[in-house]
Amino acid sequence: MDASTTTSTLSPAETTPKRDVFPVWSAFRLLGFSFLLLFFEVALIRFIPAHVQVVSYFINLVLISAFLGMGVGMILQARGRTTVIGFAPLLLVLMVVVNYFSNVWVQVPQAQGEYLWTTVVKPSEAVQTWGMETVVFVVFVLSTMVFVPLGSGIVREFDRFRPLVAYSVNILGSLLGLAAFSLFSWLSMPPVVWFSFGSVYFAALCVDNRRVLVSTLCLPVVLFLVYSLGHNGKNGGELWSPYYKINYSVHEDHFDLSVNGSFHQHALNFSDEAVARSPYNRRVMKDFSAPYHFARSVERVLVLGAGTGNDVTIALHHGAKHVDAVEIDREILRLGKQHHFQKPYADSRVKVYNDDARAFLKKNKEKYDVIVLGTLDSQTLLSSMSSVRLDNYVYTRESFESIRDHLKPGGVLILYHLSGKFFIAEKIYTTLMEVFHEQPLMRYIQPSHLFNFTFVAGWSDQIDESFWDDPALPAFQEKFDVPIGPDGKLVPKYQIPTDNWPYLYLQEPKVPSHYFSVGAFILAFSLVLVWWSAGGTKLKHQPDWTLFLLGAGFLLLETKSVTEMSLLFGSTWLVNVLVFSSILVMVLFANLVVIRRWFENRNLQFGLLMVTLLICYLAPVENLLALPLGLQWLVGSLLVALPILFSSILFAIVFQTRHAAALALGYNVLGAVLGGLMEYNAMLLGTKPLYLLSMIMYLGAFYFLRKEATPA
Repeated sequence: MDASTTTSTLSPAETTPKRDVFPVWSAFRLLGFSFLLLFFEVALIRFIPAHVQVVSYFINLVLISAFLGMGVGMILQARGRTTVIGFAPLLLVLMVVVNYFSNVWVQVPQAQGEYLWTTVVKPSEAVQTWGMETVVFVVFVLSTMVFVPLGSGIVREFDRFRPLVAYSVNILGSLLGLAAFSLFSWLSMPPVVWFSFGSVYFAALCVDNRRVLVSTLCLPVVLFLVYSLGHNGKNGGELWSPYYKINYSVHEDHFDLSVNGSFHQHALNFSDEAVARSPYNRRVMKDFSAPYHFARSVERVLVLGAGTGNDVTIALHHGAKHVDAVEIDREILRLGKQHHFQKPYADSRVKVYNDDARAFLKKNKEKYDVIVLGTLDSQTLLSSMSSVRLDNYVYTRESFESIRDHLKPGGVLILYHLSGKFFIAEKIYTTLMEVFHEQPLMRYIQPSHLFNFTFVAGWSDQIDESFWDDPALPAFQEKFDVPIGPDGKLVPKYQIPTDNWPYLYLQEPKVPSHYFSVGAFILAFSLVLVWWSAGGTKLKHQPDWTLFLLGAGFLLLETKSVTEMSLLFGSTWLVNVLVFSSILVMVLFANLVVIRRWFENRNLQFGLLMVTLLICYLAPVENLLALPLGLQWLVGSLLVALPILFSSILFAIVFQTRHAAALALGYNVLGAVLGGLMEYNAMLLGTKPLYLLSMIMYLGAFYFLRKEATPA
């Protein structure tokens, strides 16, 4: 279920237009509200976690709230209750709360077996203290309410068209909303531009409604609050890349950079003068240089996670003749080009790639003397649409195997990491040990700075015992005790990250308790809200389990698609845009299939859906990396698109049989909320079993659908 699948079936029996003349103004409004719903969805998905950091760790929070709010608005409008007037005031309340929470200290539990990168020490006695769950509850409720008026606006216009025309306008609006926000992201526009554009568009849609137009007087205050959250210091400023809110400041010997409110990088001045006068710069340069003692050659170097240029500078300092520098965020690259003291990206020996690390390894066939894994951003979620953090797939066993295969004979991997917990470093150590079939060298640095662990793998073939007698050799004697079983295989203390379970920052496979408490609240709140909007007690009579389970299966599939494509093509923002665009196109095609009555056999649709889900579960996605790029896109897109297509067709077929549209939609919305929350199970089971959970949801829907057809 999404905006298109829901709105497309609110009046399934209607086959003729209510007006003989094409209602141009209504088409503009339908297009506009569909546009704004998706536009504000992706805008808030980026904006809220950037200022209320703890929201980033609750997967799909804003996405689920958008589905719920949209569905409730549609239900209310279907029952004759218009809520469009509430959009601007509700958005204002949300912005006030985000502004407030951006200045509070949120207590994050640190004993749940999951490392959450956020403030651990209270910065000041004057700062208000809030519990993590409470903050998440409040943000979820308010963001849900913002989408209720937009869902209402869509339904109010939908019944004025033939279904095919309405479907087309609705999907077109959604696609244009996604495209518009993608353009703003591409241009690195700040949030005040996003919200200004959305506010003006909303006011234009409501120009013929005096009461709603008066309510838009709240929007200038919204824009002021959005602008006030920006930072412009005399030594730096703020900008928005497609991934983060980036704050930076320039000082005499260092350049500071933070993303979404968290420390990210110090670009340091490594000139002889700066190193001589700054003990900190001197110490960091020494620690950066230490692992190069184990490199036989540094002729060709690959830096993954090049950031603002520290690692590239060090490689050049040690005599690298060619450096390939890979960084996913082009704005961070641009800041490095502008502000790094040694200007490493301007060096003729350096070639820069704006790409995801795994995607680069897949496409590049070169081999290197040294591969450096810089201190990649390990702490901020990509988009809050998936449980996989931006760099999770870089630290899996399969990723290290790919890195190993890109090393020349005798080449070494150098890995720097800022591990907030020892279990994180031990998991990296064990994974390297398994992949390289030897104990990696490890150095623990205390007190820490840009990193606190350094690892070197692939070193044993190029040194002899006399090497260790060198008094200048850095201390790399520390190691973790990893037991070896009777069969000669490792017996790791912690489960190592894989492409199926890429959770480096989770101590063991489990769902930490704070996710259960948040999930329980979301389900309870959703039930009460849908119960109220659908007319109270009607909701509890003869539950529509079919539509409930179809909604759960669909949203679980949608969120799983982001994760799957991130592994296949990289965790770039463009991949996410393509995934969601593909989903919208598949939903449109599914609606057309139902309208044209090309596929009316529900049993066949369920069978095709089960087959495609089983193929997706069994297909080793990493094996697709061996295919030519064009075939990768084709096969990968089919793996994502076909289950979405068949599930959308099923939803449209079933929904057409429902006479109480608002009640049926209520169950579907509740199911979608459950499906979004079910992605938490990936922390316990891994990502592949999510397909099995989807199959269970759809098999349950099939059972109840067959039960409906069986006479009592």
